[in-house]
Amino acid sequence: MTTQYIDEENALASIGIDPWATRSSDEHTGQADRILYVGRDGARVHVKAGRVLVDAPGSLPATSVPKNSVTRIVLSGNVGLSAGARSWAMRSGVDVVCLSRRGSYQGTLIGANRGAHASRLLAQVALVGDHERRVRLAASLIGAKIRGQIHVLTRIARRDETVHVADTTAQMHAWRRSLTDARTLDEIMGIEGACSNAYFDALAACAPADVTFDGRSRRPPRDLPNAALSYGYAILLSECVGALHAAGLEPSLGIAHAPTDKRPSLALDLMEQFRPLLVDQTVMALLRTRKLRPEHGVVEAEAGGVWLGSDGKKILVDAYEAACQRSVTGALPGYSGSWRRHIAHSAQMLARAIAEPDYQWSGVAWR
Repeated sequence: MTTQYIDEENALASIGIDPWATRSSDEHTGQADRILYVGRDGARVHVKAGRVLVDAPGSLPATSVPKNSVTRIVLSGNVGLSAGARSWAMRSGVDVVCLSRRGSYQGTLIGANRGAHASRLLAQVALVGDHERRVRLAASLIGAKIRGQIHVLTRIARRDETVHVADTTAQMHAWRRSLTDARTLDEIMGIEGACSNAYFDALAACAPADVTFDGRSRRPPRDLPNAALSYGYAILLSECVGALHAAGLEPSLGIAHAPTDKRPSLALDLMEQFRPLLVDQTVMALLRTRKLRPEHGVVEAEAGGVWLGSDGKKILVDAYEAACQRSVTGALPGYSGSWRRHIAHSAQMLARAIAEPDYQWSGVAWR
């Protein structure tokens, strides 16, 4: 199933499928649970007569979705949310994610029934002061990320004989093995940084010749691939924040990323292992198949950066949703399901690793 767009010429919103949302039996609607993406400037989200409506001034037709089938709303840019829609969302456990126009993650509205569990919050606080356990868990998270990066490069090279990444992946394998000898978080993040630099240099060499891509850049992104990566990471980060809240964890108390009031550090930890497989692989596929092209980037002369235009956002969201709905195996022993389900299960496994000192977790497994 791919993302469904309402009125392709003048779309106010797009719909993704949320297959891991859970409802009690008396709330069953017989419809697929949906993620509502709204990214057109001037649009407004409100609720009326049992439906979520997205409309804008002018002649654009409104988007209408049954409100009991919506599980998450993602607002990007200058989009309004009525007081009634806000109250309904928080009361009904529907997360409302806010992204900037350029795709930066700004925050999520979470209902009171989705807060952290006291026992797990206390376990997180205890973990912050347990250096040995933090190092062990951080090594697992970063090791899973590096494994995913190697997979992305290897897959591109397997499909294109002109791409040569063997030396890079061999070095990344060596760095990944060296995680077992790391004794501090600084060592682990140093290994992660070295791997990421080599990885993005290799990815840049795989981009089409007419697409500028000089390695990873952010704040602001300097080219189209980085604009697409940043936008995809923001959506993925919002999913990880929601998964952590569902698992009873506090997103700001990080493991590899230092706990801070200014960012959801634990969500950044959780998303590390999913970045290459859900976002990087998706963006590179769009670039290499010419679905995402230079004209989809919008140059911001004042800040010197680039962000995705409306058409580029539609293309990326569609491909990201298709990736999230793809079935894979391995997040739990004997379990198969979509990547979105794996994010949820990985958050639950991380919660167990935090609460149980003897639980050995090696990050999400997949194949």
